[in-house]
Amino acid sequence: MQGTEGAAFHKGLSVPHAELVLRKGYHREIDSYSAFYENDHRTPTGLAGYLRERGLRTMFVAGLAFDFCVRYSAEDAKREGFGVVVVEDACRGIDLEGSVLSTRNSFAALGIRCVQSAELQ
Repeated sequence: MQGTEGAAFHKGLSVPHAELVLRKGYHREIDSYSAFYENDHRTPTGLAGYLRERGLRTMFVAGLAFDFCVRYSAEDAKREGFGVVVVEDACRGIDLEGSVLSTRNSFAALGIRCVQSAELQ
């Protein structure tokens, strides 16, 4: 919960090289799965502009959950004009009522590539 110790970064986390801390999910009435938009699809997080300002064109996505946060972030990245690669073995899905298969179908339709981490070496 925002403003509590549980919402803080872990005390042992040291990332002095980090340039951006993305804040999302702070509207109580709106879920937040995508790294690009709140679930209202109107409230941006600022990530797209940040990436464009640095000339970045391809986004590699990994994390939890494959069929929710990873999916929404990958789809929004594609809609924003970025190339998208999902590192599937660095993700885990929840698979509610076929949501993993639905995610794979959506990625295929949008041209979002799924790879294994070994393919990136």
